[in-house]
Amino acid sequence: MRAAVYHGPRDIRVEEVPEPTPRAGEIIIEVSRNGICGSDLHTYVGASQGGATMHLPGIVLGHEFAGTVRELGDGVDDLAIGTPVAIAPIEWCGNCYACHHSLPQMCRSLGLYGGYRLPLHGGLAPLVAVSRRSAFVVPHGLDVVDAALTEPMAVAVHAVRRAPNLLGASVMVLGAGPIGLGVLQAALAAGATTAIVTEPSEARRLAAARLGATAVVDPTVDDPRQSVRDTTGHGVDVVFETTANSNALNQGIRSLRPRGTLVSVAGWGEPAAIHMGVAMAKEIDVRFTMTYEPAIDFPATLSMLASGTFSADVLISDHIPLDRLVEEGLEELLHHADRHVKILVDPTAR
Repeated sequence: MRAAVYHGPRDIRVEEVPEPTPRAGEIIIEVSRNGICGSDLHTYVGASQGGATMHLPGIVLGHEFAGTVRELGDGVDDLAIGTPVAIAPIEWCGNCYACHHSLPQMCRSLGLYGGYRLPLHGGLAPLVAVSRRSAFVVPHGLDVVDAALTEPMAVAVHAVRRAPNLLGASVMVLGAGPIGLGVLQAALAAGATTAIVTEPSEARRLAAARLGATAVVDPTVDDPRQSVRDTTGHGVDVVFETTANSNALNQGIRSLRPRGTLVSVAGWGEPAAIHMGVAMAKEIDVRFTMTYEPAIDFPATLSMLASGTFSADVLISDHIPLDRLVEEGLEELLHHADRHVKILVDPTAR
């Protein structure tokens, strides 16, 4: 079968690889769609351009995927062939402190399908082997194609769960990429009554407006704090930071009310420059998030996708074939991210 294999920075090849066979406790998934993530772009450009270095040569990429069960390994008796599932693409040891406290996303031996630790190949292939515990059944009425959004939206659900109670709250979301737009929708679903979004991309600002943002600000043109003053008069209760950008982070801190809460959602690859004096003067709280707790966040996210709380129509901007992954996916997002929200790859299309 043909799959997207990582060989190094700017060297991702769609090439022939062996079809997987399930080990005990595993299942084979026929992948319907796999989303392209910001971390995939970091992997693509490489460390010399500020990208990630955690991926191993020879790994099949892709960690945002859903599909149907094609084959069952020994010991798997609670799924039927043909069942649609969304995949939580992490593996954990089950023996460390984090695992014993039901926090597998912080496992000291954490593995990621399509990322690091061979042979945890990912979903940019027609078929992939995953552990049974990674698979969550797609509810009736939710298209398995749209279920490929489960992984990034679970990040958003987890971020909102890490925040204080949002019932009646005002929030600011820094960045309207897929995660930021997910946080916006999850925050509104949790009861936030005011939601201000900052985003330089016009297409993504329009998406935020369609999804219910109270105000949408281009931070390269206007001061988000003015929008906050106009909307709340005193600052927002909670800021969600999804950009990994120090300027945005400090705009968010300045936009918080006294004793407001900053929730850091972005995957930072470098130290952040924080204006500690402003943070101190406001006595803000800071909370961090690390992906998701699969057993809690994936079922909740699937229900929200099925109910329309998360709008797949707004979030999915393009579908491309596997053979065009680099040209129409990675390169397109690298140079024209402002035109897109989420690009999904069909691993069976050429």
